[in-house]
Amino acid sequence: MNRQFNILTAIVGLTLIVGLLPSCGGKPTNSNYEETAKLFAADKSISPVIDECNNAFFNKTQRQLWPLYMTEQEAIDSLLDLKVYLVFTTRKLTTNEENIIKSKQHNPRQKPLAYDGLALIINNENPDTVITVDNFKRILTGEARTWKDIYPESKLDTIRLVFDTPQSSCLRFCTDSILNGGKISDAGNIRAVETTNEVIDYVEKHKNAIGIVGSIWMNDQRDTTNVTFKRNVTVMAVGTTPVHAVKPYQYYIATAQYPFIRTLWAICTDPRGQGSPRRFFNYLINPGEEGQLIMWRAGLYPAWVEFLERNVVMH
Repeated sequence: MNRQFNILTAIVGLTLIVGLLPSCGGKPTNSNYEETAKLFAADKSISPVIDECNNAFFNKTQRQLWPLYMTEQEAIDSLLDLKVYLVFTTRKLTTNEENIIKSKQHNPRQKPLAYDGLALIINNENPDTVITVDNFKRILTGEARTWKDIYPESKLDTIRLVFDTPQSSCLRFCTDSILNGGKISDAGNIRAVETTNEVIDYVEKHKNAIGIVGSIWMNDQRDTTNVTFKRNVTVMAVGTTPVHAVKPYQYYIATAQYPFIRTLWAICTDPRGQGSPRRFFNYLINPGEEGQLIMWRAGLYPAWVEFLERNVVMH
């Protein structure tokens, strides 16, 4: 049987066990700058693709940058305190945060890197693999607490919803973008662990769980078409109706058919135009550099490349 897929064609660390370095406001001294410019901070939920980009950047330039992975807000706070000059997040700075940085004579540059999907993952033994946006909202607000509340024929009991951390960028996306600023239920069936790997591990072991992770964690790197996810958990299809439900494949992110899409941002305040943080920033957003291609290969939709849509018939 022939199967037809829509496929996009692109045109185009090391763990650091130290405290964040002290710094002073205004223009940095040489010694302060050299130490601070070796570091960058990033939301740990997007660490796989940032690690890959950092390694490729070092191989090309021999400039070594050390990642500090933390929660999104901690990364932004480290930028505000001038403890790093570069951060990677899933949101832009607020107006107040921009003003704080500008008051210290630093000019923030903010550019989107790529787009990923907020993936909903379930245990492989759960047969209910399609969910609507409204039903997921009901789970977040506590209106739906059992699988039978959504799927009357389900044999599973309480829905166990799992995030990576209490300060998770995935959790913030759910409150800001899915609930439009509404409150997530404080019922006991919603919990946070410590890392994305722990979310995946929890879902693997609990038939009634839903895990919330960035789609970057789900891509099977062996599949160059980006239409395969890891097989140790199941990624749910999401849509406004069951008929329109799709999974966070690269194609559906690019065409905005997947409903839960978020932006990965690079924010740079490096006061020296050719410093390593600024060079890395440019490496990632320049279509002529490898950074955008790494985003593509990782299953994200790069922010700075064009694409062609073509039909491919597979036998």
